[in-house]
Amino acid sequence: MSSNLLPLSPMATETVRDSTVPNHDETELTEFQRIRNGQNLPDLVSVVYIIRSFHGGHWWIQSFLEGSLYAQEFFQARPNDFLVCSYPKTGSTWLKSLTFTIANRSRFDDSTNPLLKRNPHELIPFLEIEFPLFPHIDVLQDKGNTLFSTHMPHDFLPDSVVNS
Repeated sequence: MSSNLLPLSPMATETVRDSTVPNHDETELTEFQRIRNGQNLPDLVSVVYIIRSFHGGHWWIQSFLEGSLYAQEFFQARPNDFLVCSYPKTGSTWLKSLTFTIANRSRFDDSTNPLLKRNPHELIPFLEIEFPLFPHIDVLQDKGNTLFSTHMPHDFLPDSVVNS
């Protein structure tokens, strides 16, 4: 054995606590439940933020959590809607382009395809972004748009999506 090996530091022998699991105290959860029952989404998000943005078994960015809760509560899927689901940064733009092209292949030819001039994110709106940001505009009113996308986990999708 080589004598050049350094002894283990005291830190290496200590038990490491998993800091990714939030430690909720009872008052935070009670306040969280009280606000959730009141259906006041900004208050709910502010309490969840206190709980280190961990909600429903998932880590959230505050703005996406608020949008996801809004979509979960108010979005009503129609029978002919198609939802493109993906994790962030896994090729969502590419997937939206392919989905739009396949779904609209008989509506546009190569020279008139909207993808030539517009971003796929403009053509297939995110449930948790566009729907809550523009509640005064009914995205379901557009009968031609049956394509939506989301980064929400399956257990957070609106009931109308899961049950369709």
